[in-house]
Amino acid sequence: MVVLIIKPTMKIALFFLVLFHSVLIGNQDPVPSKYNVQEATLCQGDNLVLGDKEIKFKEIISDSRCPKRVSCIWAGEVKVLVEFYQDGKFKGEKVITGSNYSAGNASVTASTDISIAEFFKNSEFVIKKVVVMPYPEAGYKIGEEEYSLQLMVSQALKK
Repeated sequence: MVVLIIKPTMKIALFFLVLFHSVLIGNQDPVPSKYNVQEATLCQGDNLVLGDKEIKFKEIISDSRCPKRVSCIWAGEVKVLVEFYQDGKFKGEKVITGSNYSAGNASVTASTDISIAEFFKNSEFVIKKVVVMPYPEAGYKIGEEEYSLQLMVSQALKK
């Protein structure tokens, strides 16, 4: 068994060494990102604007997610209709299906990575995260106007 004894002067020297090291690391220039990431929470009818491109939260098609504090055999799923526009022109629509679940007070969803490049030519757009809120509760029907959609969209930057 090895016992390491650190004298008070060594503690001070070690403290300043760690402090100096953290200052050097903290002052480094950040690595430029290869992606432009935007995140927004949209109410029904709202748009996420990405330059000349837009993603619109059109509507909730269905919501069969298992309510909070209820045991279900199937977790259920939620289907969301989103529309895509470029320069104000309709480019298409897509139904996104997911099953984000409730964990305490937070809604959690798995990584999505839904490519939407088909709607925006010459662009590498990916929907990274989709969370539909609120999460259902037993005995309460969510009104259409209560839903919101949290989206995270990533676009690969050109080199």
